[in-house]
Amino acid sequence: MPNIRRMGYFLILIVGAALATAMIWKPAPPAHFVGIMSADVPRDLAGYSAPEDDILPADVRAALASTEPLSRNYHSPSGDVNFLLIGGTDRSALHDPRSCLIGAGMQLENDHVERLAGTQAEARSCRAVSQNVVPGASAQPGYDILYLYIVNGKVINQVTQIRAAMLWSAVLGQRGTPVYFLRFTRSTSRNPQDSAADHAELQQFAAQMWKRLEPRLMTSA
Repeated sequence: MPNIRRMGYFLILIVGAALATAMIWKPAPPAHFVGIMSADVPRDLAGYSAPEDDILPADVRAALASTEPLSRNYHSPSGDVNFLLIGGTDRSALHDPRSCLIGAGMQLENDHVERLAGTQAEARSCRAVSQNVVPGASAQPGYDILYLYIVNGKVINQVTQIRAAMLWSAVLGQRGTPVYFLRFTRSTSRNPQDSAADHAELQQFAAQMWKRLEPRLMTSA
């Protein structure tokens, strides 16, 4: 019995010390997040040029108020590529393009993971096509999309994996974990030959952009 009492007193002391430490210790707040700035992103790349940044709609800016979003349309003689980069330290930086596309009445096809050419980064790839098929149309237009996430210096191509990584960081007290979302979008047709050529160009552009931004993106806060 005395041993049990001593053990009980010992546990009470440990709990009391932990509570006292929690009340006294006030860790410094995480540093202000500084993401990839517009000047850090090349305007001329792989034969494409973006003279200016896009002005995001007010509702989009409000939804991404705690992040650093950047959107650009890159132009080339063979077509355009839209590049979206969102950086932040909370869940508002988590953008799942599939939800938006499905909500807009699009159907996703060929959803898979592929490596960006000449890199070690693996991106998610899919094609989004309208579910409203035009009668008599020989090729239904759509969008070819590549996207990926970076959480605390690690490339992730699954939204579920990102949420788990952020939850784990929160449990460990790392609330300043940097999160980035990169998306590359190009209009394409359902003609197999044209679609393959479009995707090859999108892949090349995404790979070149990744090589330029990788040193910054893979550095933890």
